[in-house]
Amino acid sequence: MKINQFKTALLGSVLLSGSALAINVDENFEGAWYRGADDNRTGWQIDYIKVGPEKGNINITGFIYADNGEPTWVAGDAEILAGQSTVTFQLGEFVGGNFTGQGNVTGALFGDMTLEFNHCRSITATIENIASAYVSDESATFELQPLDEITGYERDASVCPYQTSFSGCPAFAEDTNQDKTCALSGTLTGDITLTNDTNWVLQGGVFVGEDGGQAANLTIQPGTRVLGVTGNDFLAIQRGSKILAEGTANAPIVFTGPYNGSDEAAGPGNWGGLVINGRAPINICDDSVPLAQCEDIGEGSSGNFGGNDPEDSSGVLRYVRVQFGGYRINDEDELNGIAFQGVGRGTVVDHVQVHANEDDGVEFFGGTVNAKNLILTDIKDDSLDWTHGWNGSVQFVIVKQNPDANNDKERGIEADNYEENNDASPRSMPKIANATFIGAPSVNKTTTGMVLRRGTGANLSHFVVTGFEKCLDLDSDATFAAAGTPSNLSGTLTMENFVIDCDQNFEEEDGDVFTIESFFNAQMGNRAEAVNLDGIYPTPDTTRGFNLNREIFGDFFDSVDYSGAIGDKSQDWTRGWSEFLD
Repeated sequence: MKINQFKTALLGSVLLSGSALAINVDENFEGAWYRGADDNRTGWQIDYIKVGPEKGNINITGFIYADNGEPTWVAGDAEILAGQSTVTFQLGEFVGGNFTGQGNVTGALFGDMTLEFNHCRSITATIENIASAYVSDESATFELQPLDEITGYERDASVCPYQTSFSGCPAFAEDTNQDKTCALSGTLTGDITLTNDTNWVLQGGVFVGEDGGQAANLTIQPGTRVLGVTGNDFLAIQRGSKILAEGTANAPIVFTGPYNGSDEAAGPGNWGGLVINGRAPINICDDSVPLAQCEDIGEGSSGNFGGNDPEDSSGVLRYVRVQFGGYRINDEDELNGIAFQGVGRGTVVDHVQVHANEDDGVEFFGGTVNAKNLILTDIKDDSLDWTHGWNGSVQFVIVKQNPDANNDKERGIEADNYEENNDASPRSMPKIANATFIGAPSVNKTTTGMVLRRGTGANLSHFVVTGFEKCLDLDSDATFAAAGTPSNLSGTLTMENFVIDCDQNFEEEDGDVFTIESFFNAQMGNRAEAVNLDGIYPTPDTTRGFNLNREIFGDFFDSVDYSGAIGDKSQDWTRGWSEFLD
């Protein structure tokens, strides 16, 4: 069997067999609809109730005319999953009663209704097997249009992003045997747009642009879903090219493995992940190699990265989820949820979640890229990892581990300068503020909130670390040397305004130059005390402190006085676009 035939057959087994795919049917489609050119007097009301991650119920109520010209009321509901744009369910018929609740109501099966959501202003409705005592037709097909258009108001892209119907796969993609689904493979060049009327499937490593050759700009519309089917499927942005993935709070862009709303279909390592390669500096070369020529090759043969441009831009990730990825090729070669490899600070990363990744959630391999509003949930290895001299900034981070995962040595942070030379330059020296790390210890694994090692520096402030077996660990002689001593801190490695609460707050080891507890206590605002969280939300009396130090944390950072990622529920920036946090 040829590879394309194999992948096409595999698609049929992992996607929603028999159901059209692509757009997410959710609150965007709520409201009053009417039967268009056929009969404008018939009205329909659609409501959506979210019942779980990427899962909801569609409820529809309306009427059609009986043979005698009187309206017959009908209603039905069905479960609908993210990416499922066609749904079939039984429609009931209701007779009698009134809106005051008086009188008897009788119900009977009316028929089978299929709704195909074409876009924000068009739904194709079909009713088959009609068994009504009042309607002689056996079936009916008609178009629904939103009632708000009668009043002159249109659901434009700012309200509902799905503005077009699927019309076929473009030249840069391949047709599949699945409705509204196109496959991507090989190398994409030029200006490419992934539209949100299509379900896009990766076939193997898909490269955006050619390193040192023709570049590409990959634009992804809000609400678009990109699917990997096997562990070898990943998307890699090459140096000089860009990804422009700008979702919205009500229509995030989702990169996912096979998932149909049930735990059976979901799992870490279902596909590869997202890789972004840039031209910002890394520190793996000795002084004989000019910075512009210092480069490395990404894991999984995902491309070259590194250079001498700290302002380099690889595009935009905004309101993006990456879930069920991170294929482990072998013990030394693993794909992360998102690998930022030599990515420059000209790149925008804002409101990004990585969920259920087999390897690290997010790993920074050098570079200078910044990020805000980052969520890392149910990661099987390290949630936030860095190496190769990363010098970026991050504010507002939530890490939440899965209590049911069975993976030894899970860490909220694993931080390195460079494994082969712990004092390599430029030294890893990120600035991170306002983080909530929620661990999940068990008898089957060892969890640690933060492991700072191999010479890394960092300025860390306003953290809440709780629920891990161990909260803080410093390793490697170069790390202790770079930090200074509790009585004479160098400023290279600092932590301020921390609140920590673990089974063991500090991992003290033989040979350490000083105790981690003394290092922690020597810095402003640090407390080891009980932390009471309401889910991801803080208790204000245990997390308030002082404003960020503006001399260290510059214009990128919002000036706040609370520890943790969220000040209170009214400031919850996770709502609408993230999943799997409950």
